Amino acid sequence: MNEKNLAGYTEIVFSDINNKTITKKTYASGASKVSPAIFLTQDVPCYYLIQLGGGYVEGELYKNKFVIENKAKATITTQAPNKIYKCENGIPSRQDSEIRVGEDSYFEYLNDVTILYKDAIYYQKNDIYLEENSTLIYTDGITSGWSPDGKLFQYTDVKMEMSIYIKNRLIFRDKMRFTPQKYQLQQLGILENYKNFGSMIMISPKIDKIFVKELKEYLKDYSFNAKIAISLLEYNGIVVRILSNLSQDIFKINEVIYNYFREKYWGMERLDLRKY
Repeated sequence: MNEKNLAGYTEIVFSDINNKTITKKTYASGASKVSPAIFLTQDVPCYYLIQLGGGYVEGELYKNKFVIENKAKATITTQAPNKIYKCENGIPSRQDSEIRVGEDSYFEYLNDVTILYKDAIYYQKNDIYLEENSTLIYTDGITSGWSPDGKLFQYTDVKMEMSIYIKNRLIFRDKMRFTPQKYQLQQLGILENYKNFGSMIMISPKIDKIFVKELKEYLKDYSFNAKIAISLLEYNGIVVRILSNLSQDIFKINEVIYNYFREKYWGMERLDLRKY
């Protein structure tokens, strides 16, 4: 990898020493920056990813590499929604991430939604490698975008791909592509008159049919102005899809779900990222 060709590169490696997670390596270059470790919950370091340029410019490529070694616990989140600026020459902005989570490790990668500006093109690819006893919580999403005249869905193209492997065996692949200039995104069967889309993926040996049933019952105590769908994967995991008119609602729903999992199944404190 030649970092000279990258607009930004981030690498963070976590390790467990005597049942305590330490950060073995923190490195960032270009327009990427990483906050100091913040302990929002006991013994679990949290890092905020910071974009110095304020957003991705046409043709820029960003890469991330996160390694959570055996028995380590860590949280990584974005400082704010990622902004993708106009790509008037048809050259996409892109972000690629490689994530490796070891045995008995717990990793939360909590992305804010992505905001695409008018004429933006954005491609995102995540390759995630887990062990059989790894736990992963991943969130992301996209909004209806931003344009000078206030019209919705004025970006050109967004493509998000994710592949998750356990012991190098593919167990989940997700591909999503929105091209609003080709079809109406708010129609039935796509966004169904909502403006924003959120996604959460949870993989853990602690997740099964009973977990899904209990989670659905737990969510009945909350009132959200959103549509929520929860699907159980063939392997121990779930996919949560959210349709909402406010990105804050997506964040709050994700927060309720991962804190339920944290408290009941891991005996961990609630995580408050203090974003809304």
